[in-house]
Amino acid sequence: MATSDSSVPSNLSGLRVLVVDDNVDVAEALCAFVASMGCATAAAFNGAQGLAAAAAFDPHLALIDLEMPDMSGCEVVRRLRAGPAQSSARLICLTGHDHPEDRRNCIEAGFDDFFTKPMLPESLMDAVAAAHAEQRARV
Repeated sequence: MATSDSSVPSNLSGLRVLVVDDNVDVAEALCAFVASMGCATAAAFNGAQGLAAAAAFDPHLALIDLEMPDMSGCEVVRRLRAGPAQSSARLICLTGHDHPEDRRNCIEAGFDDFFTKPMLPESLMDAVAAAHAEQRARV
């Protein structure tokens, strides 16, 4: 995920980003990249950890893997949207699959956007900047 581009925004402090992915290396790389933009980050490595982390960390943006061993990303999102806090975070699906039915199912489950892995650094920067703008508009 590293990029030599000096256009990585570094003024996004205050934005909390949660990464939920059962691939520890992917989760940690995404967190490091987002942290380089000034965001606070947290990582979880399965759906149950992701739900607990979301409750404790209250993210503005969550990047959630679609396929995890304990529960799907869609189930995580359904629970986040229906839970007592009813997450208003921007929720983005990350997956290695780009089937039209996966995309449709993810949006129906409550994801705000859908990206295939590997996520391009520019796409990640745009998603983080959009979440930052949404968060600032709510304040």
